[in-house]
Amino acid sequence: MPADSSQKLRVFLVVGGAALLFGVVFAWSKPLFPLLVGFFLAYVSHPLASWFARHRLPRILGFVVVLFVLLGLLALVLLVFLPAVVHELSAAASKLPTWQEVLHERLEPLLADAQRRYPEAFGVISQKVTAYFQEKLPQLAPRLAAWLGQVVLSSLSLVSALLGLVVSLVIGAYLTADFPKFLTTLRLLIPRPVLPTVEAVALEVHQVLGAFFRGQLLVALALALMYTGGLALVGAPLALVVGPLAGLLSLVPYLGLVVGAGLALLLTLLEHQDLLHPLLALLVFVVAQNVEGWVLTPKLVGKGVGLHPVWVLVALLLGGELFGITGVVVAVPVAAALRVVLVRALAAYRASTLYRGEPVEAVLYVRPNCRLCQELEAFLPALAELYGLTVREVNVEEDPSLLSKYGEKVPVLAVKGQVLVCGRTSPEELAGKLRELLGGSSD
Repeated sequence: MPADSSQKLRVFLVVGGAALLFGVVFAWSKPLFPLLVGFFLAYVSHPLASWFARHRLPRILGFVVVLFVLLGLLALVLLVFLPAVVHELSAAASKLPTWQEVLHERLEPLLADAQRRYPEAFGVISQKVTAYFQEKLPQLAPRLAAWLGQVVLSSLSLVSALLGLVVSLVIGAYLTADFPKFLTTLRLLIPRPVLPTVEAVALEVHQVLGAFFRGQLLVALALALMYTGGLALVGAPLALVVGPLAGLLSLVPYLGLVVGAGLALLLTLLEHQDLLHPLLALLVFVVAQNVEGWVLTPKLVGKGVGLHPVWVLVALLLGGELFGITGVVVAVPVAAALRVVLVRALAAYRASTLYRGEPVEAVLYVRPNCRLCQELEAFLPALAELYGLTVREVNVEEDPSLLSKYGEKVPVLAVKGQVLVCGRTSPEELAGKLRELLGGSSD
């Protein structure tokens, strides 16, 4: 195995272990969180700060612009969007008795029919449901009191949160001003032999994060706007709640569509009690999905590196468990960057002697214009990669002794001094012989 592959594997193992250690320490060290937020702000501000620097203006102006944009979005949410959501939730709360009556009217005939047809099963289910609520309802008050206590404690920690925000802004401002020096210092600390590999990984992570912010987030925002506007036009209740929620969940493929369409159908059916409005709400999601599939994703995301839905779900769950709402927000881009490192580490591991073992030399005897030789050369590289073979090709016409020995038998493949192929063979036959000689599987 080449030395550079083993060296890359060692580098990735060291970097991965350091990243894992940092993640464990960070998970139990909330004081470090403002540092990450500050670095994130500096990273986002860096392109704009570099533009200002090229025009002989202070780099800190880039951070100020980004900060004002973020504050403007926050003010828009708190002053415009949040009151509208509260108003819709209040209106929906006032309609709950009516919706309950509608459900009762629709479900009562079905339950009566089920009781008439299956009296014994219905009785057992009714007893279990009644017993469940009799057991759980007395526990509701203590849980509510505990939740209110947590709210009070959270309110008391507001000062600490504000202090952390100020610290994050200060760190972000300093890092933005000195970001080129910071990157240069990091580059000087990296060992020279592995510097190209580390730079390649850093560049790919940067590209993935850029694709995420320019692509997936913009697509989710566009879907949220289309869902919200469409549901409001067709008269669906809680459009300002269902639309943004479905747009956010669209980061996980199909989850936003399923949750959003399900809630919209249920709420419009309860509100209007007809089929037209639910069908119109469903049409909103169909149109939005077609726009997303044919226009938004090809234009904004393109062929950028994506994340498997399971990876996204795991990232969201871990982020929410460790850091709450903030962890959910940063989980997907962090997972995208981590995926790049893991993919490269896995590739280095599979190319190392730790995975493949010591290389085994195989000698392939061929001659020019040999059709069977060409057929074997077409599928041999894949099997050599799978079984860790180093193939050395020999032209028998260049050596009279080899020509007399193998001239009429080519192609001939010898592995560990044992001839495995002599003439025509198939990939399956050769894989079986290699597996028998070297061990392993063809997976």
